[in-house]
Amino acid sequence: RAHAMSLAASASVATRIAPARARTAAPRRAVAPLRVVASASASGQKIAVLGGTGFVGSRVVDVLSKAGADVFSVSKSGGGPGGVALDLSDPASSGALAEALQGVDAVVSCVGFNPFGGDEAMSLAVNGDANAAAAAAAAKAGAKRFVYVSVASVVAEVLGDANLMTGYFEGKKRAEDAVSTAFPSSNAKLIVKPSFVYGGDAFGVNPPRVTQQYGEILTKLLGASLVKKIAEKSPGPIKLTLAEPVAVDDVARACAAGAIGFADGVADGADAIKACAARMA
Repeated sequence: RAHAMSLAASASVATRIAPARARTAAPRRAVAPLRVVASASASGQKIAVLGGTGFVGSRVVDVLSKAGADVFSVSKSGGGPGGVALDLSDPASSGALAEALQGVDAVVSCVGFNPFGGDEAMSLAVNGDANAAAAAAAAKAGAKRFVYVSVASVVAEVLGDANLMTGYFEGKKRAEDAVSTAFPSSNAKLIVKPSFVYGGDAFGVNPPRVTQQYGEILTKLLGASLVKKIAEKSPGPIKLTLAEPVAVDDVARACAAGAIGFADGVADGADAIKACAARMA
């Protein structure tokens, strides 16, 4: 199942992006700053997209395919190009996943569970354990790079510290830690951390989602320099409310850039994600 978190946040971007700020209650493993690489090529690279039939994952598959990569999807339905049918929420699938990933150059995980579904145990298992197992399976299969779609730090800090959706945020943290363990080299992973992800031509309620047209209006308003300056100096809840949303196509392009080797480290928030996405333009 593919999923993109739907709450607003962003991060300032410069030539290099600072690592995600640790939460007081549960410190996160330090991850290398974002690095955008000058050159790389998708041609001849074999890349697996986990959750490749979902909102974000299907777009990652499209971007990589157009870039010339040999890409295939792994999902419960088995849809998408070269589709492999696996229920990644089932711990028993880890062996089959490692086998399916043999020979890949990179793996992108867009696997997640809707945090608004109310099932905290399932949210922890899918967002955390399933992605941790996927990272371990990718490393075992010899993948060179791993890309994981997590959640913006400001969202975790504001909502997680308020004990909201605890399974979701603990799962995301568990997955990030597992990716860093399985791929310890700083240039072997990219963690993409969006917040409110918009796109498509239909509104959604569960999870909340707005259309591309409406999202672009929000981006123009909340992406203005004055608003960003106010957000930077505001308390957490206000900062979250004023944060710029991210287009699903930018999230997908950022993931593709990490899979190919154009970027590594952490892309935390809208500006950093767009900096990665620009490499796939």
